[in-house]
Amino acid sequence: MTTPITSPTPLTSTGPIPSSTPITHSTLVGSWRLLSAVQHFDDGSAVPEFGANAHGYLTYSDAGTVTAVLGSSDRPTVAASDPQDGTPEEYTSSAQKFVAYAGTYVLDESTGEVHDSIELALYPNWQGQSQLRELRLNGDILMITASRRTAADGRTFRAELRWRRVTR
Repeated sequence: MTTPITSPTPLTSTGPIPSSTPITHSTLVGSWRLLSAVQHFDDGSAVPEFGANAHGYLTYSDAGTVTAVLGSSDRPTVAASDPQDGTPEEYTSSAQKFVAYAGTYVLDESTGEVHDSIELALYPNWQGQSQLRELRLNGDILMITASRRTAADGRTFRAELRWRRVTR
């Protein structure tokens, strides 16, 4: 008999967490539940990437695959009963504040960096690209600093995502 997955305790991104657990293949492999995602801009400002109600899962498999699905749970619903029958406007609205991708990964244990090679993504510009992630691990909390991006207003930022290992 399995017990249900418990809800994570929310964390705020008030600074980096120390890496007290070595980043190895065996410490990275598994499923992780999103605790927070914060965009840290070069000008010193910070905003939640997916708003106040961000949720998501990240899985690094032993076989070398990665799957990430995360975003705002406050996105509008689609009127159609079938996922393929919504309007273009509904899909545009529902895709905002949402990230989903899958592919393979390579972990560099000496630097604590992982390269996610994206094969399929909701944002098609990422397909065929490699995303560099800096990792820190403290017990069952994984902090990922994502590749530098540029916001619509031209400011650059790096997203910091905190995850808790999923256990039953």
